[in-house]
Amino acid sequence: MEKHIRLLDCTLRDGGHIVQGKFGETVIKNTIERLVEAGVDIIEVGFLWDSVYGTDTARYYSIEDVKRILPKDKGKSHFSLMADFIDLEHLEPCDGTIEFIRLSFKRWRLDWGLKTARILMDKGYKVFINPVNNNVYSDKEYIEVLEKVNELHPYGFSIVDTFGVMRVNDLSHRYYLVENNLLPDITIGVHLHENLGLAYNLAQHMTQIANPTRKIVIDGSLLGMGRVPGNLCIEQIADYMNEQYNTGYALEPIYDAIDDYIAPIKAREPWGYAIPYALSAKYYLHRTYAEHLMGKQRLKTKDIQRILSQVDSSEAETFNEEYIDKLYLEYMNVKYDDKEDIIRIGDYLKKYKKILVLSPGESLKNAKDTIIAADDENTCVIAVNFVPETGADLVFLTNTKRYDSIKYKIDNSSLVITSNLMRDIDNPAAIFEYNELAYFNDEYCDDSTLMLINLLNRIGIKEISFAGFDGRKDGKLNFVDDSLDGHQDNPNRSQDIKRILTTVFKDIKKTFLTESEYM
Repeated sequence: MEKHIRLLDCTLRDGGHIVQGKFGETVIKNTIERLVEAGVDIIEVGFLWDSVYGTDTARYYSIEDVKRILPKDKGKSHFSLMADFIDLEHLEPCDGTIEFIRLSFKRWRLDWGLKTARILMDKGYKVFINPVNNNVYSDKEYIEVLEKVNELHPYGFSIVDTFGVMRVNDLSHRYYLVENNLLPDITIGVHLHENLGLAYNLAQHMTQIANPTRKIVIDGSLLGMGRVPGNLCIEQIADYMNEQYNTGYALEPIYDAIDDYIAPIKAREPWGYAIPYALSAKYYLHRTYAEHLMGKQRLKTKDIQRILSQVDSSEAETFNEEYIDKLYLEYMNVKYDDKEDIIRIGDYLKKYKKILVLSPGESLKNAKDTIIAADDENTCVIAVNFVPETGADLVFLTNTKRYDSIKYKIDNSSLVITSNLMRDIDNPAAIFEYNELAYFNDEYCDDSTLMLINLLNRIGIKEISFAGFDGRKDGKLNFVDDSLDGHQDNPNRSQDIKRILTTVFKDIKKTFLTESEYM
């Protein structure tokens, strides 16, 4: 007799998003063995795919592909696969190797889900219908889906919190809606995400409110492994089930699997609760919006919140890169009339015969004597987003992350800032409109040193010396201070900077005092 509440481990499927399914055949086999030893009820061994993959990947074209990774001793565990919008007519009839197939789909692909479910049910599989993003459905729309599911009568239906937005009341509301509108012999599944750090709390709540006559399946994964921020930790919910319901899951094999296979992956590719993902959940948005803004490397969490709060509900369900970049640029481009500031800084620089720009590249570590020799009374030293050990007359600042690291090292009267920082910095020496400095003949580039060159060019400076303007070394940016972060995400960025330096600023005489790929 089936348990009232069962656990499904989805490490090799959802966790596969972290490594594109490429765990390695040995890790796949050993992970499954440990989960079988632990007595996990259902083990999802990966995705069904529309093409043949190598043996090191938890993606399978056929059931025959799956058989090679399953242990001889399957214990009391059952096995499942998931499919997402692919043709499965070729799949073999169920022979008991894989008992469950779960179908995941967005709401506009419901017809595919129902049609594919019928095909698989006719082949003998126990099918779960898993419409993603349960929060995007109104109650009326969700009931309409449930009516169609009842007509199909699959094995299971899952409440999937794709955006990780649910709190306790939300889960209660959605569960009772399903409980009262789904046929009583259809199993209810629950898949939770960690955006708000509530997955474990919600899973416990689910066990407490579930109708004792209804079969329930709760998803989890080893160490919560899954697309960032991750899932319910199966080791937590298994321990809770043991304590509260005496279920007898063996925890040591789970811990062994985590120690041996999953923790090393997390050390390389971290996942887990992070505030930007919590903000995406707060505003009911696709997680990639927060991830995309984090990748800008120039925004603090409060900036990300301000931008996410502007996303229209019509754009929430599916990530739209062009749309979020538009909001980002609008946020960065705070309008400001900088004519007087241009005059004031221009007059200040006229006191000097030479301009030395210090960027925070690693080459500065060994250039102290060179900088001191160049910094005479006729030279104005302008540092970019940091305060150098040798000092600076002005600091040019373009993002709030860098401001927090230097605000106790320099008076604001020495700061020259872009207009996007007006919200957070009072009384700087000068403010310049962000977009006027970030565009180069209609090409956008937010490299801070390049933006400073643009400013100096506007003022009329035609000769500049540089130190620490290193560019990349072996494809990576390196800094004079290891705490500084940078754009490591775009390998073509250096080529863009080189092109702008040699075309837009071809009339500026550039002297490099330290090694640079832009020389």
